[in-house]
Amino acid sequence: MEDNKNSFPLYHGSESIPKISFMVNVAWGNKYLIDLLELLKEKNISLTFFLEGRWVENFPKLALMVRNAKHEIGNHAYSHQDMSTISTEEIQMEITKTNEIINRILGVSPKYFTPPYGSFDQRTIDHAAQHNMTTIMWSLDTIDWRFENPNEIVENIAPNLKNGDIILMHPTNSSLKALPVLIEKAAEKNLQIVNISELLKTK
Repeated sequence: MEDNKNSFPLYHGSESIPKISFMVNVAWGNKYLIDLLELLKEKNISLTFFLEGRWVENFPKLALMVRNAKHEIGNHAYSHQDMSTISTEEIQMEITKTNEIINRILGVSPKYFTPPYGSFDQRTIDHAAQHNMTTIMWSLDTIDWRFENPNEIVENIAPNLKNGDIILMHPTNSSLKALPVLIEKAAEKNLQIVNISELLKTK
């Protein structure tokens, strides 16, 4: 039987437990990815990286670095399509093909899916659920693809951090520079940074 929790998207974890998560969507940003992995290793933080299937195919060594660094792996569709505008068959392909690639190259079966551009409809959620994946969205967005100044990210995110938040980021220079400050700000609020599975354990 399909798990009910998979039939709707999740935007945050428990609001009563002091845990937050940064989700890292990867379809580009290779230049900053290794430095990001080094920073997370230094801080002893494990996150969930949502990988585009096409990216994993093109950059298997980088994808393996993410997995080998003990980060959780999620599905970010195959070719960064707007899932709400493509056919049902294309939705199925985007999700299924990515799972197959991630499984073949990384030996992982993703538990979570996040749609490119944050755009989805019920068909998208249902197809993810058919593969026993929960659709993950976010409560805070770094908008790091737009903001080149890391201070803008810190100013937008830090004051709003609260229990259960899921913060969207990408491997960008601005997020790489903002992240150490955001980690400090989270610690000041006694918020533990965990991956998506840990965040949702209490939900």
